Amino acid sequence: MDNKPKMRDIYEVPIDERDLLDMNTIHDYLRVTLGLPEYYGKNLDALQDCLGDIDTPTRLYVMRDASADPASEYAQEMDKLCLVLLQAARENEMLSVSINTVRWPD
Repeated sequence: MDNKPKMRDIYEVPIDERDLLDMNTIHDYLRVTLGLPEYYGKNLDALQDCLGDIDTPTRLYVMRDASADPASEYAQEMDKLCLVLLQAARENEMLSVSINTVRWPD
């Protein structure tokens, strides 16, 4: 019998770089959408720890802005966030991460 979750059984969390304009906002968004504990430290180390505790099938869908300046501080912070998300997905079978660079129409 196949016990793998079906697509509709996966909790999907979009992370749209255009809507979440700074890391503080991203951490607040993830705390609420993922139900992270109130004591969540709002930093990448704390996020990595909390992602390891996810026990239901969850997909984080990151949409990176193709028109963003890759040298900007925010773009570099997003790169670090994506690395943490990917590492957490390698360590937690309940978590999957999709990172896509999107070119939105003007």
